[in-house]
Amino acid sequence: MKICKNDVYKMISKLLGVDIENVKNIKEDEDLMAHGMTSISCIQLVVMFEEKYNFSLKDEDLLIEKLNTFTKLFALLNNYCSKGESK
Repeated sequence: MKICKNDVYKMISKLLGVDIENVKNIKEDEDLMAHGMTSISCIQLVVMFEEKYNFSLKDEDLLIEKLNTFTKLFALLNNYCSKGESK
């Protein structure tokens, strides 16, 4: 399954309670924590990813350090979706 960046932006926009255009303006390597992402919203985002893309992240991938930039998020998502790992 191909990852749609716009879907990810929408998810983060919803979690942060900000307009999607504000989320799209965040640089790919910028720390999302600086924009209001918390450990709780990271877990909520993981749940959204797992439901949308039908896979379960491994425990070692549930680290904020692996989820705190768009570059890392998209790499992780593409890795899971290209492997076809499902629940």
